[in-house]
Amino acid sequence: MAGRGGGGLMKALFEVSEAFTGLPVGLDEEGAERYLRRELAARGADHPVDAAMVRPFHTLSQTLRSAGTLFVGSSLRLVNGQPSTATLLVTVRGFDYGDDPRVAAEGALHSLVAAKGRGWTGGVYELPCGPAAVVTGGHAYEVPWNDPSRPPFTLRFAELQAHVPVPAHPSLPERHLLTVTFSTAHPSHWDAYMPSVARTLHTVTFVAEDSAPAEAANLSPEEGEPAWRS
Repeated sequence: MAGRGGGGLMKALFEVSEAFTGLPVGLDEEGAERYLRRELAARGADHPVDAAMVRPFHTLSQTLRSAGTLFVGSSLRLVNGQPSTATLLVTVRGFDYGDDPRVAAEGALHSLVAAKGRGWTGGVYELPCGPAAVVTGGHAYEVPWNDPSRPPFTLRFAELQAHVPVPAHPSLPERHLLTVTFSTAHPSHWDAYMPSVARTLHTVTFVAEDSAPAEAANLSPEEGEPAWRS
């Protein structure tokens, strides 16, 4: 989301639970190398950080940035004594939704439910930042074993997607949608994650650069800078 106007750049601010460990987005090669060295040192791992390690991580970080990623993180925790994993993804992309954010949210809702099919439901909810189309449902994947004689097992995911129209701003030459996606391979643990996901949604705000706190996510990140600062 490039562009500057009289109010400066538009930024997004949202809170993410400490349960989700974020992956840096938009790092240059030097930043990727520093990050890997820091992470390995924190874990006491004695492993050389060479080009073979830095290059794919740098490519991943840049690919996430080019895809409009503001935050991507994962959670590994115990829920009722059982190991549990989940992911949280926040992205932004151009979407010409017209002049009415609520009409846009309602249109997104109907399109999403129709596209995702049976078992998906949702509604339009008023968040502090404006209306959002929120849908929930599940996916099932057939995963093969290494032994071809064994039938594949079914891996089920529960997912929530929230699409929030970004308000018009002089720095933005086109309309955009901010999307929050939560997914877990442990559908029975859904309720344990929802307070954190709801908090992220209810803390989304859009502010001009001159009034944005330091931890705001720049919707037009500079080259080599993470899109999310915390």
